[in-house]
Amino acid sequence: MRGVVLVIILLAICMRAEAAAPTTAPTVGMEGKLEIVIPGSLLEAKAVDEKAPLIARVASATSEPNGTRYDIRYIGLEPGSYDLKTYLFRLDRSETPPIPSIRVTIGGVLPDSHQGQLVAESGSPLRLFGKYKWLLIAVGVGWLALLYPLIFAKRKRAIATVEAAPPPPTLADRLRPLVQQAADGTLSADGKGQLERLLLGHWRERLQLADLGMVDALTRLRQHREAGALLRALEDWLHRPPGTATVDVATVLEPYRSIPAPAEVR
Repeated sequence: MRGVVLVIILLAICMRAEAAAPTTAPTVGMEGKLEIVIPGSLLEAKAVDEKAPLIARVASATSEPNGTRYDIRYIGLEPGSYDLKTYLFRLDRSETPPIPSIRVTIGGVLPDSHQGQLVAESGSPLRLFGKYKWLLIAVGVGWLALLYPLIFAKRKRAIATVEAAPPPPTLADRLRPLVQQAADGTLSADGKGQLERLLLGHWRERLQLADLGMVDALTRLRQHREAGALLRALEDWLHRPPGTATVDVATVLEPYRSIPAPAEVR
């Protein structure tokens, strides 16, 4: 602390004021100057007390007929009002005449309303724009008003696309045209092969007949209650004269309506 005080004193010595008396009170850390004539024996400044709120020194003393003119310099470490006479003493240790009161004031660097913040608040960011504040607000509102229909229309199109998407085909959808052609007697050899692959592929997987050969699998499927119904009907239609079979296609395909079509034939 003593070193800090000495540094402050050296800085103050280098910053001597030119005016005889300050027009305004010095602030904390700034040197003040006072010239005054005091009668009596020579005065000197007391030794620096590191705990004192003010530091004083006698820069010069000039003898005059009615006393001594002193150039007193002082630095306040805390804001407030001080009496410089408490920082002076007479070199001859006499007490007469008494040293007159020499009042000085040290101003604070921060305002009285300061609450400790390091950076002053700049207020609302909109103040930076001044007279253009309301124009910017209006532009922002207009931009949002234009953006909303675009977002709403895009969302509406997305919903419509989802609603318009057809459901995935079922096994019944794949079988229907082939079964109808078989009942009408117009099923081609390729169609017959496709129909058999669809039925055999489904029932062999469902009944776990993948290890059986084609002939054994067909024999097992003809005996099954659900699988055999359509297989036996197909064999009957294929051996009838074209157009003579009476078929209710919807009833025949009912067991296959909830079964997804195989991926390779979608």
